[in-house]
Amino acid sequence: MEIKKKIVRIVIALVSVVYLCAPASAGDSVYVATVLYPPLVFEDVVPQFGNGMLRDIVTEAFAAEGLDAEYDLLPMSRNVWSIVKRVRDCCLGSMEWFKRNGLEDKVESVDIIQLNFVGFYKVRRFPDGVTFNRLADLNGYSFGNVRGSSSQRTLDEAGLKTDLASDIRINFLKLNAGRFDFAVAFRVTGEYLIWELFLEKAPEFSFTSKSIQQMKLSVIFQKRNRRLKQRFMKGLAKIARNGIYYSILKRYHVNGIVPEDIIPEDLRNIVKR
Repeated sequence: MEIKKKIVRIVIALVSVVYLCAPASAGDSVYVATVLYPPLVFEDVVPQFGNGMLRDIVTEAFAAEGLDAEYDLLPMSRNVWSIVKRVRDCCLGSMEWFKRNGLEDKVESVDIIQLNFVGFYKVRRFPDGVTFNRLADLNGYSFGNVRGSSSQRTLDEAGLKTDLASDIRINFLKLNAGRFDFAVAFRVTGEYLIWELFLEKAPEFSFTSKSIQQMKLSVIFQKRNRRLKQRFMKGLAKIARNGIYYSILKRYHVNGIVPEDIIPEDLRNIVKR
C-alpha cells in the first residue's frame, strides 16, 4: 500500500512539472509583469504610439505564436517576486533586478532591445555641450534619477550627487525647473518626455553624446517555463523578419531615427527595416 502511495505521489509530481513547463495553447493568455515606464510601457493606449514600445513588441511576438499577452504593472521588486514565486508567466524588464537580489540563477531571459542611459540637460546650462572620459569627471554636478533605477549603482560608484524621484516624469519636470544639472534616462524615454511635456521648448534640451550606461531589456522566464520561452523566441524572430519589430521601434522614436545599437546582436541580421 505504501509503495502505491509513493507511486501516486511521483506521478502527481511529474504531471505538475509537465504542466509548469508546457507551452500555452493557441488562444491562451500569457500573464506578463512589468513596470510603468514611458514610452517603453504605457498604462493605456497613447494616440500616435500604442501601449509602449516594449509592450507592443512583446504582445506582437506572443501573438505571432497564437498567444494573448495580459499585463500587470507592478513595482520593480514585485516583478521579481511574481516570477520567482510563479505568480506570473514572465516579466518584461531587466535581469539586473534579479541579480541585485541574487536570483539570476532561477530565471532565463530573451533580450528584446538594448538602450543607453544618458544625461539630459538644458542647453543654456551647457551651451558648449558636455564631454567626459569617466562618469566621475562630472563630480560636482547634480543628477536626477528615478528611485530603484538600474542606473543608480553606476552613479553611486562614480560618487555623483543624486536627487531621487518616484516617477520619471517628475525627474524631467525638476530638470526643467533647474533643480539639478542632468536628468538620467534612456535616450528614447527622455526624447519622448521632452516631446510630451515641453514640445515648444524641445530645442532647449540636449543630452550627453557619451552614454552613462547601456542596458539590455528582456522578457524573463522562470527556468521551468522554457517551452514558453522558446515560443516567445520563435514569435520574436517572426516579427523581426516581417518588419513589425522595426516598425514599432521607429514609431516610438519621435525623430523617426532608430539608433543601430538599440537592436540586440541576435536580431540584427534578421530584422527587416
